[in-house]
Amino acid sequence: MGVPLASNVKQKRPFLRKTYLVNSLQAKWHFWLGKTDLAIQEWVDLLNQASVKPRLKEAEHLIEVQAFQEARDYLENLERNHDEESAEICGLLARCYLGQALIPQAKCMIEEALKLKPQNAKFWDILADCHLEMGDWQEGIKALDNSCRAAPKNAATYFRLGIIYAYHEDYLEALRCFQGCCQLKPRESQYWEVKAEMHLKLEQMSDACTSFDRSLRYGGTPDLAARLAYCYIQTGQIKKGIQYYKFTLKYEPDHYDCLSNLAAVYQNQGQTQEAIALLDRAIKIYPKDPILLNNLAFTLVHQGRTRKAAEYYRQALELSPDHPLILYNLSVCLTRKGNWQESIQSLNQLVAIDPQHSAGWALLGNVYDQMDQYDTAIDCYNKALKLA
Repeated sequence: MGVPLASNVKQKRPFLRKTYLVNSLQAKWHFWLGKTDLAIQEWVDLLNQASVKPRLKEAEHLIEVQAFQEARDYLENLERNHDEESAEICGLLARCYLGQALIPQAKCMIEEALKLKPQNAKFWDILADCHLEMGDWQEGIKALDNSCRAAPKNAATYFRLGIIYAYHEDYLEALRCFQGCCQLKPRESQYWEVKAEMHLKLEQMSDACTSFDRSLRYGGTPDLAARLAYCYIQTGQIKKGIQYYKFTLKYEPDHYDCLSNLAAVYQNQGQTQEAIALLDRAIKIYPKDPILLNNLAFTLVHQGRTRKAAEYYRQALELSPDHPLILYNLSVCLTRKGNWQESIQSLNQLVAIDPQHSAGWALLGNVYDQMDQYDTAIDCYNKALKLA
C-alpha cells in the first residue's frame, strides 16, 4: 500500500484570535503612545469577551481616561452580591456617575460600597467629592477625616483637607493639616509652602520663615525667596531679607513685588538712591500703577526733589483720583514747597473723601497757620484732636 502524498497546496492557517493578553498589551501600548481612542476600543473589546470573573481593572482604565459611559454600561450589567468584589463594583460605578455629574446616584452608590467596605479610604474620598459637589463642605470634611483614619499615611488627603479649611478661612485647622503633610513627606516643597502661608495668615512670622526656607531648600522657585525675604524683614532680620530679595532679582530681574519691597527696605534704611533705582525699574514694567508712582514720589521728597515728586503724585492721582494716601502725600509735598493754595485744594478733597482723616485736618490747620488764618487753623486743629 502506497504512502499518501502530501498536498502541494499550503494550508492556510486561520488568524489567531486575539487573546486577553494581546488585547491588554495593545491597549497599554496605545495608551502610552497617546492614542486614547484606540486604547478605549481595546479595553471595550476586553470587556465584551466572555470571562468568569468581572474585569474591573479594564473598567477602571476606562474611567481613568473619562470613558465613563463605556465603563458604566459594563458595570451596571454585573451581578452584585454582598462581598468585597461588589464593593469594588459600587465604587467604580460611583466614579462613573460622578464623572457624568450624576451626583445623587454617585452618592447612593458609594454609600452602598462603604457599607461593604467601611475602611476603604478611596471610597471615603469619593463620598467627599459628592458632598463637595453638592456644596456641603462640612460633610465633605467629615468624609475626608474618615479617609485619613482609614489611610493615616496618605499626605494627599491631609493636603486636600488643608486646602478646604484654608478656603473657608479656618487657618489653624489648615495649618494642622499641612503640618501633617510635612511630617509624612518632609521633602515636598509644596507642603512647606502652604504651611508657611498659613503661618503668615496667623501672623506667626518666625515659623513662616522656617517653612519658607524649607520649601526653598527642597526645590522652590525664586518667588519663594521673595516671600522668605518679606518674612525676614517683618521679623527685623534686614540683612537676610535684602539677601533673599537680591537672590530673587538675580533670577527674575522683573519681579515686580520684589523690586517694590526691596525699594521700601532701602527707603527705610535711608538708602534713597538705591530705592529710586529699583522703583525706576519697576515703573518701566508697570507704568500705570498709582501706588508705585506714589512710592517713587515719596522717595524723591526725602531727597528734596519736591518738584519731580509732585509730578509723580499728580500722575498717580490721574490714575486714582480719590486715593486718600496719595492726596495726603501730595499735600505734604506742596506744603514743603510753600504752595499753600494748591495744598489747601488737595487737603479739602482729602477730608471730603475721608472726614475722619486726622492727619489731613492737622496738616490743613498747619497750612492755614502759615497763612496767618488762625481762626480757621484752630478749627482744623480741633477736628484733628477729636479724631486722634
